[in-house]
Amino acid sequence: MGMTTHSIMTNSEIKALARRQLHDYDARKPGMAFAEPAFHLALDDAYRVQIETAQMRVLRGEAVVGYKIGCVSAAVRRQLGTKHAVFGHLFASEIRASPAELSADEFCCLAIEGELALILDADIDDVEEFREGPARFVREIFPVIELHHYIFRGPSPSAAEIVANNALQAGIVVPAARATAGTADLLEVKVAISDRVGEEAAVGPLETVHELASRLAVFGIKPRAGEILLTGSPLPLYPVARDDGIQVQCPGVAAVTATVT
Repeated sequence: MGMTTHSIMTNSEIKALARRQLHDYDARKPGMAFAEPAFHLALDDAYRVQIETAQMRVLRGEAVVGYKIGCVSAAVRRQLGTKHAVFGHLFASEIRASPAELSADEFCCLAIEGELALILDADIDDVEEFREGPARFVREIFPVIELHHYIFRGPSPSAAEIVANNALQAGIVVPAARATAGTADLLEVKVAISDRVGEEAAVGPLETVHELASRLAVFGIKPRAGEILLTGSPLPLYPVARDDGIQVQCPGVAAVTATVT
């Protein structure tokens, strides 16, 4: 797919594509435009489309409750065909409590990541101030199951398609109860999926938040107190299917579970 990194679309073109993107998302057929051979989208325009689509969702009554950073690890970047981390929006309507039942029919090629989320205790008005003392901005840290529509319609995965499709975001499952995690040390994340997957990794959940806040700032977005930030996963994106049982755990903090039906 041809792709540049500067904006080439007019505002009216961005709005038209965002309307199409939202229609396809609602129909559980995200990103159908990318299946068209002549379709090209610059990366900056992909972010503009994502933001415009999010604004359309807000206007119809949905609430943005935070943001995610994705494609933070070499493994996931290879898997998804991008060299860069990306951001996406989180919506209140797509937060589920553990233990969750996930209907496969509600998703387009459901896949999950196990990662750590945090809730901000203060606005990030100054990205560099956050970088110098991130712990004081954080209220709590806990594991989540991040849900994805894992579909690519272009000839190969691309950053523009990921970004325009809201970084593949399709919701999160959060633990019903959790302890307070430390904010400075490495924390362990364990992912288990039925008897197929059993992997773990040590992560520093604050390391990627500066990059997330920096990328949001380019588009005039400032994370606010009370919002949820997903910090990305060092582990791969795992496709799941009916009858799969999923558990993501941060020992000493919480476990979160889901079953696909």
